[in-house]
Amino acid sequence: MAALKEGKPRRRPEWLEAAALSLAALVAFFLVRGCAFMPWNRSGPETEVRVTVTRDFGTVVLKDELVRLERGGSAMDALREAAEVETAYGGGFIQGVDGLRSRYDSALGGGEKVDWFFYVNGHLADVGADSYEAREGDWLVFDYHRWDYSAFTPFLAGCLAQAFRRGYGGAVPAKVAVLHAPGAAGQAEEVAGLLRANGSACETLLLEDGWTPRDGEYAVLVGTWKEMANNAYLREAQSNASRLGLFAYVEGGAMRLVGPGGEVAKTLGENAGVLEATGPRLGDGRSAFLVCGLDEMGLDAAVEALRRVLTEGCRPVTVLVAVAGGEPLAVPGEVK
Repeated sequence: MAALKEGKPRRRPEWLEAAALSLAALVAFFLVRGCAFMPWNRSGPETEVRVTVTRDFGTVVLKDELVRLERGGSAMDALREAAEVETAYGGGFIQGVDGLRSRYDSALGGGEKVDWFFYVNGHLADVGADSYEAREGDWLVFDYHRWDYSAFTPFLAGCLAQAFRRGYGGAVPAKVAVLHAPGAAGQAEEVAGLLRANGSACETLLLEDGWTPRDGEYAVLVGTWKEMANNAYLREAQSNASRLGLFAYVEGGAMRLVGPGGEVAKTLGENAGVLEATGPRLGDGRSAFLVCGLDEMGLDAAVEALRRVLTEGCRPVTVLVAVAGGEPLAVPGEVK
């Protein structure tokens, strides 16, 4: 075999050097970018939700933003996109938002009963914000309020439009039942028309004395209290206001408005109507939404307040009380 001649090392072909440089650059690019374009690192579809941070039962809006997050993200993830969040108990409990912190120490059993509460499309969530998967179009409300009166607040009347369009946890109501007292057929048709314009299928039915909510049923009850009082479910709800967290209830023919701390702050005797749910989540088999008046004028005022909520929008307040000829009052936050 012929010996190799001494001399300068042979150079690799130029095309080979160029290929090596290109490969090195490609490797460096993927290392710097974290393999962003590899299948296992691609960003998935995004979800857009509305995040509203409030205090005092929705009467004071601190933040209101549209947030985009990766599909499958939690309500807690959405809140973190809009605000600085402190958590406790393994991350599932909201301890503070933008420096506004819980005032109650459950470990010590003391302090003021003021905390953060979380709602989805008006429904009080039955899981922590870190466990709820945010869905496209959800309205996520985080409210900071007292809970001396009741640890549970009912469905938010100010979110009614969103509740019927989006439901809770991805379960959207197929139909809304508008049940009316015998003398309120006209107002019930008006309510049904407003809900249909909002995108909900509706049926109007007579409210029977023995009616109770069924699981999965979104029910709106329309009438004057005098006519609706024959229904045992409604009578029981009104007589257990504090247990159910009702901030407006009828007693002795008058409407009692409860303040944030649980005290009866105002009593209305005539021409008053109310928009209020009897429980935390519509469709849960225990809750219904009331469009009710002490008398005919009060009922008409409640229907007008509902029209404004559905057509003009509203803060995510707990209860709206309307008096004929006046502006709706947010209860309990605005009760003096």
